Amino acid sequence: MSEFLTIALSFPPIVFSFGLIVVVLYWITVIVGALDVDIVDFGTDSDVEVEAGGSFWSAFGFGAVPFTVVLSLWITLGWIVTVLGTTWVHSAEEIFIPTAATGTATLVAGIGVGMLGAKLLSRPLSKIFADAPATAHRDLIGKVCVVRTGTVTVESGQAEMTEEDGTVHLINVRRSAHEPEGIDDEHFSRHSKLVIFDYDEVARVFLVVPVAMPPSLEM
Repeated sequence: MSEFLTIALSFPPIVFSFGLIVVVLYWITVIVGALDVDIVDFGTDSDVEVEAGGSFWSAFGFGAVPFTVVLSLWITLGWIVTVLGTTWVHSAEEIFIPTAATGTATLVAGIGVGMLGAKLLSRPLSKIFADAPATAHRDLIGKVCVVRTGTVTVESGQAEMTEEDGTVHLINVRRSAHEPEGIDDEHFSRHSKLVIFDYDEVARVFLVVPVAMPPSLEM
C-alpha cells in the first residue's frame, strides 16, 4: 500500500491524483444531492439543450456529453495511465533514460491517452444525449416534479420530472425569493411533489411551489 501511495504521489501521477480526488468528491456530492449537475442543461434558447461543454469540447468530437463527465473520464484515464507507466519504469531494472525524461513522457502519454479514451467512451453517451427529445421550457411549466436532493432552497435543489411518454428530466429547481410566508420547509424535502410555475432565464433554473398549498398562500 505504501508503495502504491508513493507512486501515486510521485511525478507524473500526482498531476492527476489531486484532480481524481476532486472528481471523486464532486460525484459524491452529486449523489448525496449537495451539488447540482447539469445532466440535462436547460439553455437560454426556447428548447432544452444538453450541456456540450462549449465549442472547445465539440471541436474535439465530444458531442453532447456533459463537460463534467468528459473531464471526469479524462482525469481518471490519465491517472491510470501515469500510475501504470510509472510503476513499469520503477520495476524496470535497466533504464538509462533520465527520470525527468521518463516522467515527462509518461505525463504526455497520460494526457493523450486520457483524451483519446474519454473521446471513445463518450461516443455512445453522446448518442444517448443527442437522441433525447427537445422540450421547450414552457412545456414544463405546470408539470409536477419530485425532489431528488435533500431539500430545495432559493439557492440549490434538483428534481425529476417524468413526461407522459416516459422521458425523464433531471432539472435544477429553486424556491422563489418572493414566496409567501408560512410555507413549511417540509414541503420541499426529498421525494416531495412540487409544481413548476416559472423559469428563471438568468439563473437558468425552474421555480417551484408545493403541489398542495393552503388557499390563503396560493401565488
